Amino acid sequence: MKFSKKGLPIKKLETLLKIWQKRLLLDNWNLSIEIIEFKRKDYKQSGDIKVFPRKKKAIVLLTKDPFRNEESVLVHELMHLILWDYDIFNEKLILGKSETKLKGSHGKYMKKLESTVDHLTKAFLKEYKTN
Repeated sequence: MKFSKKGLPIKKLETLLKIWQKRLLLDNWNLSIEIIEFKRKDYKQSGDIKVFPRKKKAIVLLTKDPFRNEESVLVHELMHLILWDYDIFNEKLILGKSETKLKGSHGKYMKKLESTVDHLTKAFLKEYKTN
């Protein structure tokens, strides 16, 4: 790591990852965290996930300079993992990599996907904060 990370220490993030991996029934996945500096110019990015389904491996990417609750971002990215097969299927359909092409729908789809993932994230965080 060539830069200093702000926010939660990496050890705390790794502990949270293990807790949420168990809560979300992802025990059969090899999960890890990588702290990066996102380079997007179109919006400020807090997280992402790289998924390798055949290997049952995923890497949660978190920003070095967090501006959102990092636990929430972590859970959000894990929700993307849970919805991964659905997400990839729809991406291929929308972007024309299947027989049916739905041009112009990608932005709408991404907006719906993100709102669904946000809703699930809030529901799980609320459930586990009250128990």
